[in-house]
Amino acid sequence: MKKQVLFAILMLLPLVAMADDSGKCGENLTWTYKEATKTLTISGKGEMTDYNYFNSKYSPWYSYRENILKVNIGEGVTSIGGGAFGGCCGLTSITIPNGVTSIGDWAFYNCASLISVTIPNSVTKIGEGAFASCTGLTSITIPNSVTSISSSAFYQCSNLTSITIPNSVTSIYEEAFSDCSSLTSITIPNSVTIIGEFAFSSCSSLTSITIPNSVTSIGRWAFWNCSGLTSISIPNSVTSIGDYAFAYCSSLTSFTIPNSVTYIGTDAFNGCSNLKRLTFYCKDVSAEWFNYEYKSNIQQVFIGESVETIGNNAFKDFAGLTSIEIPNSVTSIGSSAFQGCSSLTSVTIPNSVTTIGKNAFNQTALTSVKLPNGLTKIEDGTFSWCDKLTSIEIPNGVTSIGSSVFQYCTSLTSIEIPESVTSIGESAFYGCRSLTSVTIPNSVTSIGDGAFYYCI
Repeated sequence: MKKQVLFAILMLLPLVAMADDSGKCGENLTWTYKEATKTLTISGKGEMTDYNYFNSKYSPWYSYRENILKVNIGEGVTSIGGGAFGGCCGLTSITIPNGVTSIGDWAFYNCASLISVTIPNSVTKIGEGAFASCTGLTSITIPNSVTSISSSAFYQCSNLTSITIPNSVTSIYEEAFSDCSSLTSITIPNSVTIIGEFAFSSCSSLTSITIPNSVTSIGRWAFWNCSGLTSISIPNSVTSIGDYAFAYCSSLTSFTIPNSVTYIGTDAFNGCSNLKRLTFYCKDVSAEWFNYEYKSNIQQVFIGESVETIGNNAFKDFAGLTSIEIPNSVTSIGSSAFQGCSSLTSVTIPNSVTTIGKNAFNQTALTSVKLPNGLTKIEDGTFSWCDKLTSIEIPNGVTSIGSSVFQYCTSLTSIEIPESVTSIGESAFYGCRSLTSVTIPNSVTSIGDGAFYYCI
């Protein structure tokens, strides 16, 4: 008897495997799965239920997800629910009918065999992670009806080579195209104002990109690890560039910062090992922008007429920089601005500069310097350890020479101190062993300790 029951069960197994299934997936929508054709059909009118794929609220056909090869969505359907087809790894193509207005969050997540999809003009929203990890997807056209590309919408679409973004899109949100490692080029339309965090991070095949004049901000990590990116143009509309925005763009050779930029985040260019030229048109140049390990590779810096301030530590340790011309628009040079620029042999400082900070040119290879007429004080350590410096012109109007200003300027042979100077700081000329003559005017009332020590 037991053998007969077991035989009967075994006979039923193929029938169970071939069984069809159906149910509701919205107030007025039904679904049917046909095992024989491995086809899922959605019928009816109205919105599809949202299923939270990442909170164990799965679609009713979830158990068939690895078997489904085809999905038919009826003309009356107006939305594709969140997580609806997540994990349907055998699904190769899908047609979304006109009338669908939104594609829910993670709707096609991890549909690894999906190679093409047509999005109709009725769709206005592509949800978060909608096509994330669709590793078989090679190209996609986003219709003019879509106004924003949500976070992680095409995250890890590793075979996506091209994408068309319409003029209707205003925002590209976080991780929208992150890890699309085969993406070679992309055109961002003039409608886009925001490029979100990680938007194109690790798009390693991306060689160039044009950012339109509509964009005002580039988010943190936006182009991080775009190792194939050789050039990029930043328009005058951009006011902020986020932390690590271009970090590890190891093929990037030059970069221009427009005058509209007021903020560049920490380590924005960290790891840009081939970055050789920087051009500035922004008002203020800040040190944090270039706090990265390859700063010594920078060979050329061009400062535009719109720059007013060179900030503290701005070009500190740019060991490959040989010369720089500072325009008439600059009024102040910050502390340690060029400190450690060990190859810097010449600099032009215009008369517009009224303040030069402490250690500004410390440890440079400057041979001669003419200080601007508007300077009233030479700060501590400004030219200390400039062992190639042979001559310097101190203008009438300087009232004090700070501590250690010319310390260990071992090639300096003579110096003339103008009548305007009233004080010389401690160790001001300490270790200037080539110094043979100094003219100290009657106006000087104090000379600090060790001012001329080891001048022998």
